[in-house]
Amino acid sequence: MIGIVSYGGYIPRLRLNRMAIYRHMGWFAPALVTVAQGERSFCNWDEDVLTLAVEAGRNCLRGRDRSRVDGHYLCSTSFPFTDRLNAGISKEALNLRDDLPAMDFSSSQRCGTSALLTALDVVKGGSCGEVLLAAADKRPTRPASFYEMWYGDGAAALLLGSENVLAEYLGGVSLAKDFVGHYRGAGRDFDYTWEERWIRDEGYSKIIPEAVGALFEKLSITMEDVDHLVFPCFFKAEHRKIAKKLGAGPEKLIDNLHEVCGETGAAHPLVMLCHALETAKPGERILLCGFGQGADALLFRVTDEIASRERGAFLRTLENGCATENYMKFLKFRDLIDPEMGIRAEAPTQTAMTVLYRNRKMLHGLIGGKCASCGTAQFPKMDICVNPDCRATGTQTEHPFADEPARVKSFTADLLAVSVDPPAIYGMVEFENGGRFMADFTDVEKEDVAVGQPVRMVFRKRYTDKERGFSGYFWKALPILQKKTETGASRSSDFDDRVAVVTGAGAGLGRVYALELAARGCKVVVNDLGGAADGRGDSKNAADAVVEEIRQAGGEAVASYDSVATPEGGEAIINAALSAFGRIDIVINNAGILRDRSFLKLGPEDWKAVLDVHLAGAYHVTRPAFAKMREQGYGRIVFTTSAAGLFGNFGQTNYSAAKLGLVGLMNSLKLEGLKYDIKVNTVAPIARTRLTEDILPPDLLERMRPEFVAPLVLYLCREDCEESGQVFNAAMGYYNRSAIFTGPGAVVGDGRTPPTPEDIHRHFDAIHDLGNAREYHNLTEALNPMIDAFESGPADGNGGGSSEPGGVAAIFKRMPEAFQADKSEGVSAVFQYVIGGDGGGEWFVTVKEQTCSVQKGRADAADTTIKMDGADFLALMQGKANAMNLFTTGKLKVEGDMMKSQLIGKLFRF
Repeated sequence: MIGIVSYGGYIPRLRLNRMAIYRHMGWFAPALVTVAQGERSFCNWDEDVLTLAVEAGRNCLRGRDRSRVDGHYLCSTSFPFTDRLNAGISKEALNLRDDLPAMDFSSSQRCGTSALLTALDVVKGGSCGEVLLAAADKRPTRPASFYEMWYGDGAAALLLGSENVLAEYLGGVSLAKDFVGHYRGAGRDFDYTWEERWIRDEGYSKIIPEAVGALFEKLSITMEDVDHLVFPCFFKAEHRKIAKKLGAGPEKLIDNLHEVCGETGAAHPLVMLCHALETAKPGERILLCGFGQGADALLFRVTDEIASRERGAFLRTLENGCATENYMKFLKFRDLIDPEMGIRAEAPTQTAMTVLYRNRKMLHGLIGGKCASCGTAQFPKMDICVNPDCRATGTQTEHPFADEPARVKSFTADLLAVSVDPPAIYGMVEFENGGRFMADFTDVEKEDVAVGQPVRMVFRKRYTDKERGFSGYFWKALPILQKKTETGASRSSDFDDRVAVVTGAGAGLGRVYALELAARGCKVVVNDLGGAADGRGDSKNAADAVVEEIRQAGGEAVASYDSVATPEGGEAIINAALSAFGRIDIVINNAGILRDRSFLKLGPEDWKAVLDVHLAGAYHVTRPAFAKMREQGYGRIVFTTSAAGLFGNFGQTNYSAAKLGLVGLMNSLKLEGLKYDIKVNTVAPIARTRLTEDILPPDLLERMRPEFVAPLVLYLCREDCEESGQVFNAAMGYYNRSAIFTGPGAVVGDGRTPPTPEDIHRHFDAIHDLGNAREYHNLTEALNPMIDAFESGPADGNGGGSSEPGGVAAIFKRMPEAFQADKSEGVSAVFQYVIGGDGGGEWFVTVKEQTCSVQKGRADAADTTIKMDGADFLALMQGKANAMNLFTTGKLKVEGDMMKSQLIGKLFRF
C-alpha cells in the first residue's frame, strides 16, 4: 500500500478584508464588489514561497523521524529564485539529509498534483521510501484586479510512503493541454490574463470533467464511489456547477476556501486536500484534481490509520488569522508601492556566497552545538564549550534548535531601526534546554510581547538585495500569543503548579481538556493508546502530537501510551505524572471506545472490551491517583458518563452499562474523598468526536464542538470548586445537572407480614408517585425514610427540647443518658456541634470504648462538625423536623467525615 503518510498546511497569519480593497479602489473598479466577500491571506513582509513551504513541511513532519525522508519536491509558480534550487534551501531549513534528490516543480498551476503523481510513482517503484512534497505560492497581482481578490497565499505538504498510510493511493491520470488562461512571460512581474469567461467555460468546465472521466474509466468507478470531491476553481458558482455536472452533490464538494484565504495557486489542490483530510472518515474516498494547462486526477481511500492521528492542525492555521483593513500595508508588503525608507536602509546587502555555503546549516537549519562532555547546548556551534565549568575543546556535536521550546529573555521595540513593519522588535531568546541568541521577532505587535513569554522559531526572509535579486533567510522568534485559549477565555493561572492526567487525550474532548489545562499553567500527562474508535490498534502519534502542541504553546506535558484497560496500565499512567512532575492533582477519565451492537448480537468480547476501557479503566487509573491525593490532602477527579448511560440508547447496552457504572463509582468515592478535600464529579458530554461522528446528525455535529464542554470540566477541576458527587450534562453551551430522585413512597402492610402482589397493585399509584421526590447523598440517608416510616411519631413533650429548662444546653446535658452503649462497639469518634441563635453555643461529644462524654467548647480535632440553628436543633431532637429535609435545604451542614455523622442516629435515642 502506498499513499499519504502525513500532511500539513500553513496559511499566513495576516488576512486582508476584501472590502478594504473595494473601499480603496472601488471608485476605479466598481465591479470588484462582486467578489469582495470574506478575507484573503497574504504574506508578512518576511514571508515568501520558501518560508511558507518550510512551515507546511514542519507541520507535516512534526513528531516524525526526518532521517527516513528520501526525497524532497518543492512546487510553485512564484519561486524567489529562477536559477537556484529552491528545494535545496527548504531541504536545509527542514534539516533533511544531503543524500536525497531535491527537485523544483514549476510553470503550471497543477505542478503540485503533477509532482504528487511523480512522488507516488517513485515510492511505488521503491527508489524512495518516503518523499516530502511541499507546494506554495505567493502570486503577484496588479492592484484593483479581480485576481488580487481571488488569490491568497498559502502552502501544503504531504509525506508519501508505504508504511502507516492514512490515505491509500488508488490511481491517477494526467492530461496535458496547452490551454492558456493566463501566462507570465520571462522577466515579467505579473500574469497576463485572458477573459474570465474563456477560462471558466473552456478551461475549468471542460478539462476537469475530462480528467475525472478518464480516471473513472481507468478505475471502473463512478461518482457514487466518491465521498469527497476536491478541485480548485476560484469562480464560486462555477465550482458548484462543475461538481453537479460530475454528479456530485454539495455534500461531497470540498469548499474552495474563497472566504477564508483565497486560492493559493500551485498549493491550492493540496490545501483543499488537507482540509478534506481533517474530517474524513476511514473508508471514504477522496477525488483530487489539479488544473493548469491540462488537469490531473487522483483517487485516495482513507484508511483506519487516520483514526489514530491527531487532526485539526490545518484547521487551526486556517482559523488563526489576524484580519486587517490596512490595504496600504498589503501593498507595501508585496512591494507594490515604494515609500521612502531613509538613508539607514542604504546599508550594503551583498551576500558572500562562500560564507553562506560554509554556514548553511547554521543559517538555514538553525543548527548549533552541544558539548559531548557536559551536555551544554549553545548557538552558534564553536570549538570551545561555553560552560565555564567545562571549557572543553573539540567536543561540539550538531544540535538542531528549530523545534526547541524557548522564551523571551529580553526585548526592545526600536522605532529608529530600519523595518518594513515598524517598530523593529528584537531581543534575546533563551532555549529551555540551553542556548540563547539575539533574534528578530515577527508576526507580533509590541504590546503582545513580554519577558518570559514562550516563542517558537520560524524560518523567514531576513533581507532582500534588490540590486542583485537575492533574498537572505534566517530564523526569527514568533511569540506565542496567549490572550485566548481554545474556548476563547482569557488565559489565567488557575492551575499553576497543578499536575493533571487526561486519558484519551490524543483527540476530541481529551485533547481540548489537555490544551485548556496547559494554557492555564497546569502540567499535563497526555494519555492515549492511539487505537481506533473500537479500541483496536495503537500508535504514539496521537499523544505525541498533543504534547508537541502544548510545548509549542509554552506549556509542559509528557506523553503516556499505556492502556487504561489493565491495572498495570493505570499504574504506569499515574507513575508518568509522578516521575515527570512529582505529584498528581487532577484526573480526567476520558478514554473510551465504542462497539455498538444490538443486545442479541453483542458477544462477550465486545461487552468486556467496552467495560474494560470505560468502567474498569476509570478504576485502574483513579485508584493509584486517589492514594497519592489522599496523602497530599487534595485532589480533583472527573469521570465521563453519557446520556446513553443516564437515559439509555438503542444498540449501546455495553456502553450504557459502563457509563452508568461510573456514576455509582463516583457516588461512593465522593464519600471516601470527603475528608481529604478530594472532589469527585461526573460529566455527560455530547460533542463532536470520533465516537459520535457516526451517531449524531451532521447538522448537530457542526454545533457540538468539544470546546463547549471544556469550561465545565475545568471548573470541576479547580481548587475553589466545592461540588462533589454531582453529574452534569454539557453540550453546545447548554449545561444542567442530572440526579437520581426517590419518591416519598407508601407503607404497605404493618411491616411484620410481607404484603401480597395484590396489595402492591392497590398502592401502586402511591409507590410510583414522584411528587415531593427527594435526592439522597448516601445509602444511610436513603434508608432513613424506610426506617422512620415504621417508628413512632414525634416526641410527646416529655423527652427534651424546649420542654426542658435551658433548651439546647439541656439537650447536651442529657446526651449521656440517650447514649446507647450496646450499639457503639468499635466506634471511636468526636462530634463537634456548632449551634447558632438564642441559647446556642459549641459542644463536642466524644464516643470511645463504648462510653460517651459531652464537653462545652471546641474539640482539638473533630471527625465530624455539625452546624445548625438552635430552633432547628430543638425541632430535630423533638422529632418535629426531619434530618434529611434540614440537610437538603441547607439548614443542617455537615463538615468532615460524612459517614461518621450518620452514626449519630444509631448511637443516641431521645
